[in-house]
Amino acid sequence: MARVVAVINLKGGIGKTTTVVNVSAGLALKGARVLLIDIDAQGNLAMALGVQPKRTLYEAIVDHKPLADVRVSARPNLDLVAANESLLLAHQAIAGRADWVRVLEQLVRPLRQEYDFIFFDCGGSLTVLNQNALIAATDVIIPTTVEPFAIKGLEKLIAQIGRVKGGTAVVRAIIPTMVDPRMKQSITLLAHLNRTYGQLVLPPVRVNVRLSEASAVGKTIYEHDPRSRGAIDYAQIVELLSKMWNMQPARLVAAQPPAPPMAAPLVTGDGAVQTTTCPNCGHALQRATVAGYRITYCTNCRYRRQELINGDR
Repeated sequence: MARVVAVINLKGGIGKTTTVVNVSAGLALKGARVLLIDIDAQGNLAMALGVQPKRTLYEAIVDHKPLADVRVSARPNLDLVAANESLLLAHQAIAGRADWVRVLEQLVRPLRQEYDFIFFDCGGSLTVLNQNALIAATDVIIPTTVEPFAIKGLEKLIAQIGRVKGGTAVVRAIIPTMVDPRMKQSITLLAHLNRTYGQLVLPPVRVNVRLSEASAVGKTIYEHDPRSRGAIDYAQIVELLSKMWNMQPARLVAAQPPAPPMAAPLVTGDGAVQTTTCPNCGHALQRATVAGYRITYCTNCRYRRQELINGDR
């Protein structure tokens, strides 16, 4: 049965779609079968993946077509149910139904045996569809920028999730995005996040223009620039989520599709524990390999070392 993952934040412009695309693409490159469902009327997921679908989620909700009939293949192991502005009309159709809060749950149920993960790319407000996504979700991931208003909004969002789900245990990860380590405010607020939410906070995604470039040309960061900071940061997050969700490395490696021609290895490694310990806190270090780099990192204190396979960097 697929994990149903809602990627949500009630603030716009904080990297939700970028996170959905690059986390799901990383999982797909590791062999997981992934379905993306865009529930935001802006329809950014299709653009970010360079896909122009003829059918959208609107037809599944309003015209009662099976979700399988409106999905398209975006990449190997990665399918998409797209959205566009017509989805605004679907809100009215849902609101008039007696089962309005479980529409998405009912739509995805027939497909849960086909996939390992189903991701909802949620909009920037608590719409009817966002509430549907939370009801259907087995896991919630919250991307957030490290800015005062975003951090304050995070408290309210988690409280709202608690009301909808009857508790906050469904929140599996908080992903700091657009982090500039040169700015004192970023470091201060990142430390506040770690103190407040502990192990829920994953290593940050640093500011990287390659991420916005990738979305603009309809590519994942691994396709656009697999040696960029954005690719390395998201690859590390994929490794951590893979371990958290108990994905089996042997199965995933066997199912991994070949890399595109002329491309460096994209997402590999199983995050195995090394014999060395963190120089900062003494905890066991973890390892991932991506795009010709070996990343050694500590999940306790966020220590990270990056080196080329054939030399330091």
